[in-house]
Amino acid sequence: MDTSSPATPSSVADNPQVRLAEDRTVLAAERTYASWLRTGLSFLAVGLAAQRFLREALPGSPLFLVSFTLIFCAIVCFGAAAWRDAEVRRRLGHAQVRLLPRFVALGLPVMLLAMSSVAAAFLWTH
Repeated sequence: MDTSSPATPSSVADNPQVRLAEDRTVLAAERTYASWLRTGLSFLAVGLAAQRFLREALPGSPLFLVSFTLIFCAIVCFGAAAWRDAEVRRRLGHAQVRLLPRFVALGLPVMLLAMSSVAAAFLWTH
């Protein structure tokens, strides 16, 4: 039976295993963030490519529906990337590891979200 006293915050922060676990968690979160962005970019590219190259094969409303849905999925992915990053920052706020700078982690998906919204708006009006 373990009779040692519970770990204090300073002893946890000094523990190399805890620091390594935090590093792994942050790296995993960054890979997930990048995956959301890659998936969103893929949806956006396929949605725009469908609009460009499938005009003869899929004219009218079906093509619009396919393209708009793909671009909407891109918007959702970019929003999910920003939301997940905010959750990771909230949970790892006490960690001693460096996270991506906030202006990069939030700015990139917001910029991509805006670009996708412009593409969706353009598709809607044309």
